[in-house]
Amino acid sequence: MDKSTRTPILDPLLLALRSRRVIIALISVAVALLVAYVPELASVQDALIVLVGTLALALIGGLSWEDAANASRQRAEQPAGQPEDALRDLIRGILEELGLLPPGSNNPTPDA
Repeated sequence: MDKSTRTPILDPLLLALRSRRVIIALISVAVALLVAYVPELASVQDALIVLVGTLALALIGGLSWEDAANASRQRAEQPAGQPEDALRDLIRGILEELGLLPPGSNNPTPDA
């Protein structure tokens, strides 16, 4: 989507509606409201609302578990960096923030 046509309120809502978790939550709320307002279901109303909520939470939990497993698998495929390089990048970032190094400088720090 072109940045010039984005709206600050509508776009985040549309992105949220694409989420499987949000869709499941909205459907479970709609079903719970439907069960609450159907007079024929008055005798089992509480049990059905609890059942719908439980199923929705189980589905959302399963989706979260799946997403976490995928993220873990992707991270495991990436090569691990050297701790020295990470420490050097951290120190370089701090020095840039303090203004002691120009931003974006890729000059290696001298080893002592």
